[in-house]
Amino acid sequence: MATLDTTDYVLGTFNRGLNTLTHILEVAEAHARENNVDFDAEWLPTRLIDDMKPLSFQLQNATSAIKLHLARLTGDAYPYWEDNEKTLEEFKARIAQTKEFLEAVDRAKLKERLEAGMEVEMNWGSLKVKTKAGYAAVHHGIPNFLFHVQTTYAILRSKGVPLGKKDYIEEFFNEV
Repeated sequence: MATLDTTDYVLGTFNRGLNTLTHILEVAEAHARENNVDFDAEWLPTRLIDDMKPLSFQLQNATSAIKLHLARLTGDAYPYWEDNEKTLEEFKARIAQTKEFLEAVDRAKLKERLEAGMEVEMNWGSLKVKTKAGYAAVHHGIPNFLFHVQTTYAILRSKGVPLGKKDYIEEFFNEV
């Protein structure tokens, strides 16, 4: 087996996470339909706890995290998307749009910047941190993205959607 480089790791993790997100939503959609639940009205506004953002926010930020982090890593501008999705269908379209964006990333440019140890700036509120692109990807970009995917999973589980660990982790076992 070939060694997995950082470029493959970053792009592969984002892609697998989007596939996981799609799968989780498909299971939830089927469960909602079988139980006469209006997914859009009842589940998109659901929060795990009052001070957390709702499912709709988790889906928007999972996809936005990919755009933001890849723009930071490549130095390219990322496309602006309105965060105005109101339905599961609109979120599925947003995920598909994110996959298209991911596939269009200039792999050579990303690889060059990661391997050269390019410095990037990350902002967290008023905190600004400069770090190497690879560190930003592996220690911030991917965990941030996966936080929103996992929170989506947790919110849907809290609504009784029959999801298990296999639904979350299986896609990550697939080889490139």
